Amino acid sequence: MLFDSLSARNTVRPRVFVLKRGASSVQGTHKRACTKCDTDVVHTMTGREALEWEPCPRCSHPAPFTNYERMDIALSEYCNLTCQMCRRPSEAVFMDEALCKKAITEAAELGLAVVSFSGGEPFVHPAIYRLLAHAFEAGIKVQMVSNGTLIKRDKIDFLEQLDCLTISVDGTEQAHDFIRQRKGTWARTMRTLGWLAESKIQWGTNTVMQRDNYACLYDSFQHIQKIGRYRYSYCGFSHVEVVPETAHFQLTPEQEKRAYEQLVRIERECGETNTWFNERELLLEHFEMYSRKDFRYRPIDGCKIPQKFIGFSDHGFYLCWHQGRNIRADSLLDALSGDLARDIVCEGLEKRCVACNAFNYAWDEEWNRGMVASALAGPSVERGVERGVVPLRIPDRLKRAAGGTQGNTVDLHDDGSP
Repeated sequence: MLFDSLSARNTVRPRVFVLKRGASSVQGTHKRACTKCDTDVVHTMTGREALEWEPCPRCSHPAPFTNYERMDIALSEYCNLTCQMCRRPSEAVFMDEALCKKAITEAAELGLAVVSFSGGEPFVHPAIYRLLAHAFEAGIKVQMVSNGTLIKRDKIDFLEQLDCLTISVDGTEQAHDFIRQRKGTWARTMRTLGWLAESKIQWGTNTVMQRDNYACLYDSFQHIQKIGRYRYSYCGFSHVEVVPETAHFQLTPEQEKRAYEQLVRIERECGETNTWFNERELLLEHFEMYSRKDFRYRPIDGCKIPQKFIGFSDHGFYLCWHQGRNIRADSLLDALSGDLARDIVCEGLEKRCVACNAFNYAWDEEWNRGMVASALAGPSVERGVERGVVPLRIPDRLKRAAGGTQGNTVDLHDDGSP
């Protein structure tokens, strides 16, 4: 394996530096140390490949170069809740621990800055704390998204190694428990926020706006702000992700108006506790565009996210969750070296992808600007705008599976103790 000697030494992983920006964010000149002789290797990215190679000028050993910045790890489709808007397919499988650790190691060695754990619910995975420990040891920033119900108080000190922890909150108690379809969920999540407020963890919340919580966004924020005060680092709001089965959860125009009025007030009051308001421009300046799920957009100059983002689940590697094309491979390097990875990259650049459902994610500033430009230009942009809600692409293994879990939920028989 390319990195065997480095891994055996258990030294600090090689860092990749950007020496010069290119014509686009994926065409810069990068530098890294050769893993054989420690000589600097310099390479200018073409902007059309998932993985590129450059021989070391001293020993000719090939050095890998990518533009990838983060890897999101979906540990399982399992969850301890049954949120009404969840669009994830069900399957009773946990990601293999050894495979996950290998991918984290490779991501760090390739120079990725961040890995993020999600699910399902990541704390359902039986090896979650071992996986986190491995990621911390790899010398990479570690982020996490959780519903907050399974975090134990005696693990808070350990979790202080996280770069950030996002807790999903869907409203005040009545709305939250209704959406999560389990009574007592809100109380347990609020208890966790109280522990986080006493810790050194950088934490925040995200709320999925939908028909059953649009009226209580401000009240929910205000309650969390009182718990967290100056430890409440950031708050986010996103519109419900839509597939045909969940289209009815979208806000009506009148509900959108009420939600927007609350967001304006929330953004203003975030200043009282120095809480960062995520995606201010998209939410406050392009709210209607952001909320209309019957429109799908592609960045006006093509999408470069398949060269910056890696999704990883038990189904394989994804260079875009939305395209839904999984790459089955034994290693991250193998996945990025194949023809399918190259095709996914080109599909985004040439605007042949399915198109993103009204800014479900704000990937980065370049992507945001491109999406807004396409939306404002409308039908005049070739392959920039599509109409209609599209179904979730289901991996072949799930299509063949007989049975699985009910919904996407596993009953952990958790008694709610700290």
